[in-house]
Amino acid sequence: MTLAHDLTHHISVAAAGTGKSRQERNLIDMPNPEGSTNPYAPKFDPEDPTGRTLILPVFFLYPEHATSDAVPEFVEDTTFGAHLAVMFPGDAPASERQSWDTEGKYVDDGSLVVYAMTRRRRLLKVGRKMTLRDVCRAASGAGAVGSDGKSDGLEVKDGCLSFVVVPKGEVERKWVDDYKNMRVMV
Repeated sequence: MTLAHDLTHHISVAAAGTGKSRQERNLIDMPNPEGSTNPYAPKFDPEDPTGRTLILPVFFLYPEHATSDAVPEFVEDTTFGAHLAVMFPGDAPASERQSWDTEGKYVDDGSLVVYAMTRRRRLLKVGRKMTLRDVCRAASGAGAVGSDGKSDGLEVKDGCLSFVVVPKGEVERKWVDDYKNMRVMV
């Protein structure tokens, strides 16, 4: 059983008692027939007395450097700004920055931008104050259904969500242009 299947199972089982469903979270399972090597599993927050708060593994991708970070337990009610503050502290000396950030561009001083990509290839700019739950809601595209008959949402691949982090300015513009060009070709 893959993590993606496991996510569907976890959400379906827990949602049965609460009336919630993965469709309400706009999470779209993208099964991997090869299975997954992801050691982190989605789960519901054991500290939430309602049993409704989802914790998901999240990958932050840095396309400028062809690297990524994993946040194994991103609680859906936590802001993206809170994660950026931990990952890229503004007051960190150069010696404590990510080894790949040789230019010091990845600092939580308001100069980083986070993007989510939806199944219908829309780009969502994620604000610092947005929670994962907020992004899931925004990903629905107001519940619109595409010409293929499928609704929009965030793709869960191997049990994980992925987000892109880029510095504002030229790097961001180039990445957005590249994404839009790739989207046209798919």
